[in-house]
This record gives sequence, C-alpha cells and structure tokens, in this order.
Amino acid sequence: MQSLSKKIKERIHEKGLSTHALEKKAGLKPSAVQNILYGRSKNPSITIIQAIAHALGCRITDLIDENIEPSSTKRSNAPFSSLHSQEREIKDWDQNLYLQCFQEVNTLLGQERLILSREKIIKIVEEIYTYSQGNSMKAPDKYFSRWLIDKTKEQFSEC
Repeated sequence: MQSLSKKIKERIHEKGLSTHALEKKAGLKPSAVQNILYGRSKNPSITIIQAIAHALGCRITDLIDENIEPSSTKRSNAPFSSLHSQEREIKDWDQNLYLQCFQEVNTLLGQERLILSREKIIKIVEEIYTYSQGNSMKAPDKYFSRWLIDKTKEQFSEC
C-alpha cells in the first residue's frame, strides 16, 4: 500500500501544482501539506485530508488506500463538492448513524484492546460519523473506521 504522502505527491504532480499552491487551494496553513509530505505530520486530521482531497479533485479514499473497491464503501465517486456542503451535512443529525459509529468504534477498540480517553473516543466517533454521512447505506464506513483506529493505534505505539 502506498503512503498518504506518496499519493499526495503523485496527485500534485498530475495536477501540476506546487505544495504551496495546494495549501492555498485547500485553505490550509502554510507548510501543512509539506509537513505531511516530509513526514513531520504523521497523523493529519481528517479535516486536513478532506481539504487536500477536495483541492486535488479526488476522494479521501483515493489518498489513503490504493486497492479500495468502490463497492466496498458505497460512496459516490464524485469528488467532494466543497467543505461547506460537508458542513451542512454535519448539521443534519442522524442519531441512528451516530450510534452505529459509536458501536463500530467500540468493537474495533475491543478487538485492538486499545483503551482511550472519553474525549479521544468521541473525536473518533465524530470523524467516522462525519465521513459516513454521505454513505447511501446509512452505516459507518468500515474501511475508514479501521483506518482511523489503526492510525490511532500507531500514535500510541510511538509513545
């Protein structure tokens, strides 16, 4: 599997952008993309990855996994239209989906035997919920959930 930084570099090259131009287009702070590309930011937030994907005209899954099959996520193949539309989606509360996301996190944490603070668990649930809102199945995106838990686990193993 290719790394996030390598996939971003490939897409930057395909689009003919500089890292600075991508940062501006994505509305990110200077050096945000460079920090990912050079390994200084090992666990960028989903918000940053969403902004980069949008600016590059691709999906988050295009940046985090090269072998994902469209049927495994049931998400639209269209790139993110804008971060503002995602903010509107966040306001549309789906209690059932939120609870399913919470259950998915609980299951994955149990499988990994990972104990996190309440705040960290809520943050992970919120990120999965936000990401899964566009899912036509109205269920947590299992691939994204696994990826996020794996990233969290990596953070703890580095400590």
